[in-house]
Amino acid sequence: MVPLRFVTGDGPILQHRIEIGFVMKEKLLLGVDVGSTKIAVVLWSRVGVRLGSARWETLPALEANLERIRSEARRLLEAQAGPLGAIGISGGGPVDPRRGVILTIPNLRGWENVEIARRLSEELGAPARLENDANACALAEWRYGAGRGVDDLAFLTFSTGIGAGLILDGRLYRGHRFLAGEVGHQTIVPGGEPCGCGRRGCLEAYASGAGIARRLAALRAADPSLPATARELTERARAGDTFSAAFLKETARYLARGLSSLIFLINPARIILGTIAVGAGDLVLEPLREELRDLVWPSLLEGLEVVPAALGPELGDQAARAVAEETLCPGS
Repeated sequence: MVPLRFVTGDGPILQHRIEIGFVMKEKLLLGVDVGSTKIAVVLWSRVGVRLGSARWETLPALEANLERIRSEARRLLEAQAGPLGAIGISGGGPVDPRRGVILTIPNLRGWENVEIARRLSEELGAPARLENDANACALAEWRYGAGRGVDDLAFLTFSTGIGAGLILDGRLYRGHRFLAGEVGHQTIVPGGEPCGCGRRGCLEAYASGAGIARRLAALRAADPSLPATARELTERARAGDTFSAAFLKETARYLARGLSSLIFLINPARIILGTIAVGAGDLVLEPLREELRDLVWPSLLEGLEVVPAALGPELGDQAARAVAEETLCPGS
């Protein structure tokens, strides 16, 4: 019920309560998670209720994927009969967020300079925003997960490589060329193991999923009875295997070298770790915290929390949702 007040330029001359009954349709959010192996489209309510979704293995042809995104989005919207408020796109490759362009996606031919935000905005009739997946995941953990309640945090991904999304002073920080957060390419072992970037001794070469697999493979060449995967490594460590526990502790030592530089640079209130910390928990987190106490000033560690990501398997979907929400309510 809406009270209306009639006024003239000199002030109120008539006041009357008029009751108007109407129902405003809630604006919906569309999240699109684009990766080299899969694509997901999820429709959300403004309060975070999942209203419908579709996902598929990434098709070989660019246009086939874009048409599938459009058709699935329209199907989901028709089922809800609500207005679309914003589109959030999480891109698994180098992106230009200001222009809404996916510059390239590794291992996918044809995904070069794709104006995905403009195209989806025009075709679906709502503003669209694009972020790389590390930044999108940082937004999601900040809004809905382990980052709630702080304005300065770093979220680190651990897969083939290591990347970070940064929230500073309550805003996503991208850097001059949108490359902020490349923490995986700090040199932590001068002249050390080769990294996929072409340099040597990067954090990524030691503590990423691929780096851990490479280190294990080198040791298994001499002893095939050793764990073959990070999951097996964690399971054996939990069961009391001394080699596995020592390997995870060594991984934490490498990781601490990279995180110490990050802490000195941005003084975060919270560091959120994906994958490795979620899977191994305190097997990595406790030795990591201990190493940081030796590497970082106590004043910088005061109040700092190093925690695992909270959103689990939902993180990719929630990341695209967070980008859509950021389009409507930046920094909220």
